[in-house]
Amino acid sequence: MIARAKIERKSLSAQVVDALRQMILSGEYALGAQLRQDEIAQKLGVSRIPVREALQQLEAEGLVATIPYKGSVVAQLSPTQVREYYEVRLLLEIDLLRRAIPQLSAKQIKKAEAVLKEMHAAEASRWGALNWQLHEALYEPAQRPVMLDMVKRIHDSLDRYVRLHLSMTPAIHDRSMDEHEQLVALCRDGKGDEAVEVLRGHLTHALEELVVFLEGQEAA
Repeated sequence: MIARAKIERKSLSAQVVDALRQMILSGEYALGAQLRQDEIAQKLGVSRIPVREALQQLEAEGLVATIPYKGSVVAQLSPTQVREYYEVRLLLEIDLLRRAIPQLSAKQIKKAEAVLKEMHAAEASRWGALNWQLHEALYEPAQRPVMLDMVKRIHDSLDRYVRLHLSMTPAIHDRSMDEHEQLVALCRDGKGDEAVEVLRGHLTHALEELVVFLEGQEAA
């Protein structure tokens, strides 16, 4: 009941933004798909005005692009753009983790461990959301909400590509989970320098493998 009350207090525009963002991240609208305002408005039971506002917001987040003579489409990232996103992640997330580790409480570690347990049994469609919950649990104690919001936006922009890649390469998914386990264990033990190096390796592996994967998709 509490969660429902919170949703109802959101403006209509905010609700449409959330709904359309989820449609894109879930793959309901594929990469490059045209986003017709009238179709979305009918699907959500709203007028075109909040849909237009939502498209503008999601374009600012990097999930939507505007193409001349075609209108709004689901944005597609090039391998170069993906590389740049990960380079920004490396800078921001390493700094967040360094700041967070001295402040991590037992409660926050337990939260991260619970998310890890859930990730092991989760379907591919939930990997992105759970991955963010894990990283967020470790970074929140840094008390840098602006940086955390920037990282969240990058996670959302990359989510579709990461899920597709991991679902097609189970061995990489398994290694990624092992790295998550190491990261949480080191944070629990207060081993900040070692945790930072695991995070650096985790993000660097993801960067290089995803870029190679996307370059192969383009070539095909």
